[in-house]
Amino acid sequence: MAANLEFQRVNEWSWLRGFANLFRKENRAWWGTRRWWINALIWPLMLGGLVANMMFVPTIANLASAEDVASAGGITAYVIMLGISVFFEFGIQAIGIGAVILCQDLLVDERQSGVAEWLLTKPVTRRAYVLAKLLTNVVFIFLFLIVVPSIVIYGLFYLRAGEAYSWQPFLSGVGIMALHTLFYITLAVMLGAFTNSRLPVLGITLGSLLGGGIIGSFVKPALYVTPWMLSKMASLVVSGQPVPDGLFWSPIVATALWCVVFVILAFVKFEKVEF
Repeated sequence: MAANLEFQRVNEWSWLRGFANLFRKENRAWWGTRRWWINALIWPLMLGGLVANMMFVPTIANLASAEDVASAGGITAYVIMLGISVFFEFGIQAIGIGAVILCQDLLVDERQSGVAEWLLTKPVTRRAYVLAKLLTNVVFIFLFLIVVPSIVIYGLFYLRAGEAYSWQPFLSGVGIMALHTLFYITLAVMLGAFTNSRLPVLGITLGSLLGGGIIGSFVKPALYVTPWMLSKMASLVVSGQPVPDGLFWSPIVATALWCVVFVILAFVKFEKVEF
C-alpha cells in the first residue's frame, strides 16, 4: 500500500518541466476525440476528389486547347499538370486555412476557461506548456492534412499515368507545403500568446493567407521574405518548370526564420502573461 503512494521521479530538463505529461494530454486531445478521424477523412477526400475530377473527368480534358495539350506533352501530361496545380496551389491554401482553424484556440481557449492557469499551478513550465501544444499539433496536422492527402494524390498520379511519378520533385513540393503550413501554425500560436481573443488570431492569420498574394502584387519585395509565393513555387517545382530567378531560396529561408521568430516570441510573451 505504501508503495502505491510513492511519487514516481521523472528526469526532465528544468526549463521543460512537465513537458512529457502535457504532451500526452495534447495527444489525447487528438486520439481521444473525433478530431483525428474527421481530419483523416475530410482532407484526402476533398483534395483527392478535386484532383481526381481534374485528371479523370473527360470533360475537363476536352476543354483544353490543342496548343496547351501539345506544350504539356500530351493529354495525360496535361491533366496531371492540372492535378499538380490544384493540389499544390489551391490545396496549400486550403490546408493553411485548416491549420489556422485547428490552432486558433490552442492557447486562447484554455486561457479563457482557466485551465491554463490551473495547469500552471502544477510543476510545469510555461515553455513546456506552449511547446507541448505546438509540437503535438504540428505532428497531427502534418500527418492528416499533408502526409495522408499527399499519398492519395501520388496514387492518383500513378493511376492516371500508368507509372510512378518522379518522387523527388513531388517530395520537394510536399516539403514546401509543410513549411507554408508551419508558418501559419506558429503564427497562430504566437498570436494566441499575445491576445486572449480568437478574433485577432483568425483575422491576422487568414488576412495574411488570403490577402498576402494581393499585397505581394503591389509590393514585390514582400514576396521574397514571406510565404506568399510558396504555393506557386511548389507547383512549379513538382511540374518541373523553372522558378523565377531569386524566387526560390529567399522565401523558403525567410519563412523558416519567421517560424523560429514566432516560436521565440510565443515563449517570451507567454512567460509574462498574467492570469
